[in-house]
Amino acid sequence: KIIMSLKCYIGPEQNLLAVTKDHAKRLLIENPIITNTELLSIKNLDQRGWKTEVIDITFDVSPDSTENLKQSLDLICQQAEQAIVNGSSLIVLSDRASNQNRAAISSLMACSTIHHHLVNIAQRTQIGIVLETGEAREVHHFCTLFGYGADAINPYLAYQALIQARNEGYIQHSHQHRGPENRIPLTDEKSVIDAYRQALVKGILKIMGKMGISTLQSYKGAQIFEALGLDKEVIEKCFRGTASRISGIGFSVLEEEIVRRHHLAWAQTKLTDSQV
Repeated sequence: KIIMSLKCYIGPEQNLLAVTKDHAKRLLIENPIITNTELLSIKNLDQRGWKTEVIDITFDVSPDSTENLKQSLDLICQQAEQAIVNGSSLIVLSDRASNQNRAAISSLMACSTIHHHLVNIAQRTQIGIVLETGEAREVHHFCTLFGYGADAINPYLAYQALIQARNEGYIQHSHQHRGPENRIPLTDEKSVIDAYRQALVKGILKIMGKMGISTLQSYKGAQIFEALGLDKEVIEKCFRGTASRISGIGFSVLEEEIVRRHHLAWAQTKLTDSQV
C-alpha cells in the first residue's frame, strides 16, 4: 500500500505535447469502487463545462423484439461516440433499466466494446467510462473491467445484497482497520459497504502486485488476459488484441445464454412473489 496506488484521474485528456493549465482539469477518484452517492454526483455533474451522459446497456428480449446482442453493442458504441460530440466528459454505462422485457448486456462486453471502438476512432482520451452494474461482485470481475477500459465502477447490486444480509442478521462480525487493535463493528449500512470496498481494494492491489504493476492507471486498459472459448468474431469486436488460442462460442450462443438466465431469474422472481 506504500508503493502502490488505486488513485486515478479520469475524464478528457489534453495533448501531451503541449502542456497547458487545461491539463489539470480532470476528476480525481481516490477509490475506483465508487459508492451510490458518488455515482449520483457523477451522473449530475455540471461544473466547469463537465457533464455526464448515461447509456443504457440493456436490450429488449420480449417475444416480439427484433433487437439482438450484436446490434445492441453497435448502438451503445454510437451513443458513446455521440456523447463526445455532445461535449460530455463522462459516460455512465448502466444496466439499471433491466426488467422483465430488458436483459442486461454483459458489463465486461459492453465496456470493452466501447473502449475499443473509441480507441479505433482516436477518441478514447476524450471521455471517461464509469460503470453502474449489478454484475460485478468479485475481485476478478473488477480487475477484468479495469483491464478492459473502465475508469470507475459502482456495484450497486452487491451493495444492496450486503445491506440486506446485515439487516437480516447474516453479517454480525466486525472488520479490521489498520491493525487488529482497531476493529470496527459493522453496525450500519455504511460500515458494511466500507468493509466490502476495503476488501476489494486489497484484492485488486494483490493481483496488481503479482503482475508487477504499481498503479491502477497502468493497469487500466492493459487487457493482460487470455480468452478461453470465445469465437474470433467476438474477440475482434469486443476484446481486440486479447490472446485467444482456443476458439469457441459466438454472439448467437452468448445472446442465448443471456436471455436464458434473464428469463430464469424473472420466473423465479414471479414464483417468490406469489409465494409471499
